[in-house]
Amino acid sequence: MANSCNVSLAFHFHPTDQEIIRSILYKMVIEREPLNPSYHGIVHDEDLFGTKEPWKIWEDYGRDQLHDQDLYFLCQLKRINYCSSRTHRRIGREGTWSQRVAAKLIYDGNRNPIGSVRKLRYKNPKSEHDAEWFLDEYRLFVGDDGHDQTSPGFDFVVCRLRKNHNKFDRMRASVHKKTNKAPQQIHERKRKSMNVVINIDDDEEVPHGCSSAKSHSCGL
Repeated sequence: MANSCNVSLAFHFHPTDQEIIRSILYKMVIEREPLNPSYHGIVHDEDLFGTKEPWKIWEDYGRDQLHDQDLYFLCQLKRINYCSSRTHRRIGREGTWSQRVAAKLIYDGNRNPIGSVRKLRYKNPKSEHDAEWFLDEYRLFVGDDGHDQTSPGFDFVVCRLRKNHNKFDRMRASVHKKTNKAPQQIHERKRKSMNVVINIDDDEEVPHGCSSAKSHSCGL
């Protein structure tokens, strides 16, 4: 199992898009500096386009132990061939990362493009985990036309793995509704059965299940 992030529960790592590009990707790819020690245990080295399923990656890095946190990884894209700009989007046994919307450029304070981010979603109709995971893929920008650099040195990306909280919330709401509905239905059926009346010989009506003696109590 991979080492989980050993940080305080009060610590929340929520970098901006600009900080991911300039403080992590730019320094490692352009300046060729090692990852800043302050990011150790926070930005992990893991293949998000390999054979491991996204929920297994999530479990390995212990994110369920911390509240409202995402996972960050530095990984390398896998191109279809050396000259192609297309990349493999497979993950796990049969899953793929499907692009949700067009890539968005990221700008610095002077409105100069410094990178881009792609919003991807886990897709596997055969799996119960279909659409449960999101992946935000951050790339460096090089060139005046706004396109990604295709040279091998720029195949490194930072990926943010996060849960699809909308789907998880719907699942929890569905389970909560089912678990709370059954006792209510049972109580309703029991109440109705106790209110059924029967006729006895002296024309007195007695709730079903109570004694037919004139002085009776059914506990209602």
